[in-house]
Amino acid sequence: MKFRRLILLLLLLILLVIAGRWIWHRFGGAEEKKEAPTARVEVVSVQRKTISEKIVAYGSVVAQPGKTHSISVAFETRVRHVLVAPGQFVKEGDPLSEIEASPAAQLQLQQAQNAAESAQKELKQVQSRFDLKLATNQELNTVQKTAADAQAQLAALQRAGAGGDNRLRSDTSGIVAKVNVQDGQIVAVGSPLFEIVAEDQIEVKLGVEGEDLSALHPDAPVSVFPVNNPEEAPVTGKARLITRRVDPTTRLVDVYVSLPTGTKLMLDGFVRGEFARTAEDALVVPRSAILPDEKSGFELFTVEKDHAKAHAVKLGIQNDTEVEVSSGELREGDRVVTLGNYELEDGMAVEVPKAK
Repeated sequence: MKFRRLILLLLLLILLVIAGRWIWHRFGGAEEKKEAPTARVEVVSVQRKTISEKIVAYGSVVAQPGKTHSISVAFETRVRHVLVAPGQFVKEGDPLSEIEASPAAQLQLQQAQNAAESAQKELKQVQSRFDLKLATNQELNTVQKTAADAQAQLAALQRAGAGGDNRLRSDTSGIVAKVNVQDGQIVAVGSPLFEIVAEDQIEVKLGVEGEDLSALHPDAPVSVFPVNNPEEAPVTGKARLITRRVDPTTRLVDVYVSLPTGTKLMLDGFVRGEFARTAEDALVVPRSAILPDEKSGFELFTVEKDHAKAHAVKLGIQNDTEVEVSSGELREGDRVVTLGNYELEDGMAVEVPKAK
């Protein structure tokens, strides 16, 4: 009996040990610390160098401010027929329109002619009387002045074209920028009928974002590309004027770009301007190293002693492949992660493949 009890106790003990081991493996093993994962990453060195960023702005070809030449007439005019169109190139002496004096101007011319003839007749009569000692010097001087004034008024109307050639001609060579009249229109004295711009007095006006103005300075090179003719070669101009005003319509800052002599861009043509913003002695990393971060905005990881270290960074100049970064913790030569960084956490173990 005692022997049997001993055997049963041994069997019970064995079963308890087996059950205890099973329970420990089933539940206690899950509480064991799992081995920390190791991420495989690729790195490059942080470089200190010059980086450039291309900035694009759009605008149009315009006449230089103050360089538009207006064609007007010094008497009231009736336009019989317009002979040119906007954008047409004209030479000095080419006809712009057929005109004639308006009824009011014709009456004014006729009155001036009559006044001049009458003044001349009166002058002859007074002169004859003066020769016969029948008129005083004062009377002669008064009549002479009246005749001179009448002749001057007539001459002014004739020089302005009243009663002369019925064609208004260009007094300069260039491109017709505006035609301000139409057939049959009565034009007031001095009103501009046509506006002409010389080919060498056109330039480009670009609308530039205020934040991009730091990349421009007077005489900075700007490449100009015609938008409507992409096959045409670009023209390299220079920033002539950077205004200090935001256009209320576009909310952009106007920048005027002078063009080299001989440029054949079309007036009012739509163009694209490109110029560069450059930073020297900047810390530069590949774009693939930059990650968005909810707290700091952007971050990157470096590798120190086979562990990842997170760094909050601010971005500067960017191009298609590289980014300027600023951080008090980064130094030239630091190894920054460019591949595998999306799965990293600060302090995580990493493995960098050895260079072959």
